[in-house]
Amino acid sequence: MRQLLAEHWGKVLGGLTGLAVGLSIITFGLWRSLLLFMCIALGVFLGKLYDRHDGLQKILQRIWPDSD
Repeated sequence: MRQLLAEHWGKVLGGLTGLAVGLSIITFGLWRSLLLFMCIALGVFLGKLYDRHDGLQKILQRIWPDSD
């Protein structure tokens, strides 16, 4: 089973993502699902910045730079 997952990880991940998107659209509707996925993408983006060990101050300055 591990070898199968290792060889076909992209297909498994794609299938699970498709299942999650389909279930979300059925459950919440198209527009609410799009909002949900945009919030998830924003959270992943901010988490990626945080993982680079940038402080919260640096992250916020990148998003909203000073207008001096």
